[in-house]
Amino acid sequence: MKNYEINDETIAIISKGNKSQVITLNDEFIVEKSGYKILDDSCKFYGSSYLGRLHSVKEMLSASYKLPIIVAEAENMIFFPTKSSLEPDCCWINYSLIKNYQKTSEIITKIRFYNNSEKEFIISKISLENQMNRSLRLQSILRQRHLNYKNTKFLNFWVIII
Repeated sequence: MKNYEINDETIAIISKGNKSQVITLNDEFIVEKSGYKILDDSCKFYGSSYLGRLHSVKEMLSASYKLPIIVAEAENMIFFPTKSSLEPDCCWINYSLIKNYQKTSEIITKIRFYNNSEKEFIISKISLENQMNRSLRLQSILRQRHLNYKNTKFLNFWVIII
């Protein structure tokens, strides 16, 4: 497959150089693009770019490495990397589809997703938990901003009426 846009059924993108294994809720296949390129194209499909999303997340989390990426805010699609996004074998995991996980070894963690599929990733349990916490923090910030916007909009409506 030459093209693929991340969607709400995408579980993970496993980079293998210039190709990637894509795991969805119902399928697995190879895409003829790097994981970075799939993320960048998907971010553009949903209205931004990887670098634009990265810059925003850096500001929101006050952090600078191994940052989760908001692929599509309206769909609440947040993916986090298992290692530096510059690494050719970086994997990207959909935060919202993780059901549970367990340590397999010091550097390998088995993740069970909501469709009950399981996959081992080269990431320590502690690092996975840090990535999940960052993703949760990002999700919380986005939710709070959305609520503040809705409340401000509501209050402005009443100021105009009065």
